[in-house]
This record gives sequence, C-alpha cells and structure tokens, in this order.
Amino acid sequence: MQKNFLFASIFFALLLACNTIKNPSPAEVQQHLITAMQDYLQKTQQRDSDKVLFIVNSVAYYEDAKYYICDFKVHMQNNPNILIPNIPKIDTVGTMHCRVSKDFQTVTRVY
Repeated sequence: MQKNFLFASIFFALLLACNTIKNPSPAEVQQHLITAMQDYLQKTQQRDSDKVLFIVNSVAYYEDAKYYICDFKVHMQNNPNILIPNIPKIDTVGTMHCRVSKDFQTVTRVY
C-alpha cells in the first residue's frame, strides 16, 4: 500500500513539474524577437551608424527546429540629436531577413 502511495505521489509531482514548463505565447515570442533585433541593430553599429536610428516596427516569423526565421520591418531615420550639414534627411522603412536563435541571443542577418 505504501509503495502505491509513494508511486502515485511521485507520479503527480512529476506531472506538476512538467506542467510548470511554459511555452511562450506568440505575442511573447514576437516581443522577444523585436527586442533581440533592436539590440542587434544598436550593438552592431558601424562607424557612421550613430547618425542613424533604427526602430523595429513588426516581425513575421516561422519557428524552425534550431532558430526563428524572421522578416523584420525596420524604420530607419537620421538621429535627431546629431545635426550634420549637407546630409539629406533619411526616413525610410525596409525589410530585414534574419535568423534568431531559440534563446534570442544570436541574430544572423540573411539580407
């Protein structure tokens, strides 16, 4: 009788432990992907890119086995805090295709 009780209690404990592992919702995944891309664009700026601001507007993604395949809509414009004469105003929206790792730490640009 005690063996059955012990087995049942261990089974329920494992069942509860497995249920606490939460898969993120699609909205949470989108927010993590946008944050990862925004961090990538800010951290990998080249020598002149401090004159440009990048704002990630939206993402469309597909979840692959090892990473997320993403299309980001990115708004690029001149940095309003830096005034440089004889440089035209930049204000455009484009698409960037990237792969983002499942832990949202590594972003690899495809185009």
